[in-house]
Amino acid sequence: MSPCWSATTALDALLDALEADLLGTSPEEVQAALREIGRARESAVHELRSLLRDATTQGHDRYTPAPSSDECDGMDARRH
Repeated sequence: MSPCWSATTALDALLDALEADLLGTSPEEVQAALREIGRARESAVHELRSLLRDATTQGHDRYTPAPSSDECDGMDARRH
């Protein structure tokens, strides 16, 4: 039978393990990890901005504005 873990218990165990690992790490290793996290974050932000820019450009290329109400009125008048 497997033990029943609540989400809170599992999270507490994870945080305890992370804390123990962090406390056993040298300051230089922590600084290096933080630099790497910063680089990964910047790369992710750059990629996301690029994807959003591409999506926006493609959206504008496919967008056909609806006729204004004046144009619609004129079309309706011509049909009657």
